[in-house]
Amino acid sequence: MAEIKIKSYGKVNLSLDITGVREDGYHELKTIMQKISLYDEVTVRWVPKEQQNIDIKLSCNRVYLPTDSRNLAYKGAEIMAQRFGYKAGGGCIEIGIEKRLPVAAGLAGGSGNGAASIIALNRLWNLGLNTRELCQIGAELGADVPFCILIQNTGYGCALCCGTGTEIMPLPSKFKKAVLLVKPPFGVSTKEVYKGIDDCKINQRPDTEMLVEAIKRGNGRKVCKNMINILEEYTLNRYKDVKELKDKIQAETSAEKVLMTGSGPTVFGIFYNIKEARKACVQMRSQGYEAYWATML
Repeated sequence: MAEIKIKSYGKVNLSLDITGVREDGYHELKTIMQKISLYDEVTVRWVPKEQQNIDIKLSCNRVYLPTDSRNLAYKGAEIMAQRFGYKAGGGCIEIGIEKRLPVAAGLAGGSGNGAASIIALNRLWNLGLNTRELCQIGAELGADVPFCILIQNTGYGCALCCGTGTEIMPLPSKFKKAVLLVKPPFGVSTKEVYKGIDDCKINQRPDTEMLVEAIKRGNGRKVCKNMINILEEYTLNRYKDVKELKDKIQAETSAEKVLMTGSGPTVFGIFYNIKEARKACVQMRSQGYEAYWATML
């Protein structure tokens, strides 16, 4: 039996813009994703057996999460088994997920778990696939999975993601801040948000090129100016609790910038130092919110 443990890091979107809608109905994006220090731990074991097929078993510390092909870590293992199982032979893939990231939060928790299973099996089976090849496989699972593969399999922590989110340009970043993450007690359907955003008036868009340069140079003022997520136009109007949460963080903490990540509902604040982020985290928890502090990696 061989075993690998992988830290499945979360992400926040420093910006998110929609540049068009494709013929297949998917939206064309420009989004900058940033790795954060909060992570799940994914353990993948390969147990060879005298059999022709490959079984998959998944367990998780959150009993309400699915442990079959509805789980992206399971689905990632399925794809790897279908594509490369002939090289590994018969046996059992055992996946254990220790969830620490909030669920259905817009932080790519499930996507990161799927990325971890793909990376782990590439190593356990000595397949020799490079990061680009792994990202191509990950794109079959979901738009955020290639970015999660990038941050788990390389030293990069930031990237510009285009197309449906699967075309990735890694960014060297000098913008390193502490982060407050606050999640309301409900989830938001990504499908609903992308469907609804087409009918929304977009009042402000990020200057993605300027943001990329500001991140590379560590220009915090220009980064914050262009931290815009146009999906807020739908989510903040449809879910008043998310808007109230964003307004509360802006009014009651020392955050330099407050933004919703992904399609929501999690709202995050950027802080000058960890001390201030921790202080704000305690403050939000005292008001009954699910809150975390982290750093950009």
